[in-house]
Amino acid sequence: MMTAELAYPEAMGETVLDTNRLITMANQIGDFFAPYPRARRAEGIRNHLRTYWDPRMREGLLAHIERGAEGLHPHVIEGARLLLQTDRATRGYYGPPKA
Repeated sequence: MMTAELAYPEAMGETVLDTNRLITMANQIGDFFAPYPRARRAEGIRNHLRTYWDPRMREGLLAHIERGAEGLHPHVIEGARLLLQTDRATRGYYGPPKA
């Protein structure tokens, strides 16, 4: 059986993904939703982050935004900030963005 340190690198103070990788992934999500109207775009980004990203990844992204959000598209920042309005630990699909 693996110890917690081997199974979970963050238990040793390491991050799940480095910030540059989180930025790249978040911007790719933003690129997908870019053609949508503003409200639907932000909600779509939030839904994707909330549904598919590990809570530690979301926390890392939000921490990066608090430090100035360098490298993130503005609409990604807007969508990610919607996570702050919901329970960060909540998981699951919450339906398509509202019109």
